[in-house]
Amino acid sequence: MRSRGFRGGSATTDRRYRFCLKPVMIQMHSRPKEQREAIRNLVHLVLTRDMGTFNPDRFKDWIKDTDARFRKVGLTLHFEIRSRTVHFIIKEVRTRRIAFKFTASTHVPFEDRDVVMSVDDTSAAGH
Repeated sequence: MRSRGFRGGSATTDRRYRFCLKPVMIQMHSRPKEQREAIRNLVHLVLTRDMGTFNPDRFKDWIKDTDARFRKVGLTLHFEIRSRTVHFIIKEVRTRRIAFKFTASTHVPFEDRDVVMSVDDTSAAGH
């Protein structure tokens, strides 16, 4: 006999899928086609590219170019390097909501402090 409070899942299942219940990331199917394609292309590029081939300057230029392309479709690209792993966050420009986030599968040969993006760099990418 089930109690009224039973939700049909175990404690492990509830913990595992809790992130899906958070309205932080917008569903991909509800995004405009241009935004879905930009996100898909970035994910594909990062998955197929060895991030270890970047040096800090090349990575900085690549981020600026990619962010400029994202801004054309109303998105912006943010990144964070932790333990030589690049974590990407794609946000809507207008609402600042997170559209998508993922982590690169390969490591970069430098630390976060080696890639310092100034205000001029990020604003120039937006124009």
